[in-house]
Amino acid sequence: MTPDQGIKVTILGSGSSPGCPVIACDCPVCTSGDPRNQRTRASIMLTFPGGQHVVFDTATEFRLQMVREKVHNIEHVIYTHTHSDHCHGFDDLRAFFFRSREPISVHATREHLDDLRTRFSYAFQNTGYHGTKPRMNIHEITPGVPFKIFGIDVEPAAVSHGDTNTTVFKVGTFVYATDFKAIPNELIEKWRGKIHTIVASGLRMETHPTHSSLPETVDVIKKIQVKQGVITHLGHEIDYQTVSATLPPNIRLAFDGLSVVCPLVL
Repeated sequence: MTPDQGIKVTILGSGSSPGCPVIACDCPVCTSGDPRNQRTRASIMLTFPGGQHVVFDTATEFRLQMVREKVHNIEHVIYTHTHSDHCHGFDDLRAFFFRSREPISVHATREHLDDLRTRFSYAFQNTGYHGTKPRMNIHEITPGVPFKIFGIDVEPAAVSHGDTNTTVFKVGTFVYATDFKAIPNELIEKWRGKIHTIVASGLRMETHPTHSSLPETVDVIKKIQVKQGVITHLGHEIDYQTVSATLPPNIRLAFDGLSVVCPLVL
């Protein structure tokens, strides 16, 4: 792996928890003909130079996202948290076991591993379920303690998200931060000038009690001084074309299927 090689970042899903279009909504974004306003639930995939794939969260439409991107293998799944829009595609991990006969490494904090074990108990214990289960190797994440994937340091940090914590991740010169209310100043200082690409959530223009708004996320991206910012987890209040026209040149809105490349080193 040489310094001129990079990690491909694919936006699997760019929507907030209801997706877009929202059920029974006739707003201009939900009825838009712009395919960039058609959003499945938020998730990303990193493709490493050797062709290995790491997925962050198994969103509700995980199967459709994998089929759309023609993904044949996943080596690791990393969970930011276990709200339903980020984990309810979990069962479809079994399709990769059908193909590879190898378990997938699943990473999450203790809190969210416990939640996965509760939500999907049949996959973790003998419940009498006779169907095929996802096969996993479980790895507990401790915020502040780095771990390696394919030789690259992954640095997890806990941030507040309402009544729970979500985990944000620095992978080389890339950061994925979704479903946070705010990024602590000490983390901004730690990341400043060291990040090439960040994908971060920005729910809507107005403030929200548990999510960063789009203007708040733009401010965070500016403070970190990244080369390339992508805003995801977009609510149906955000029209792609209209809002894109207001953003700084180095910041863009995500859309399903968007891919960008992030170098391994700056």
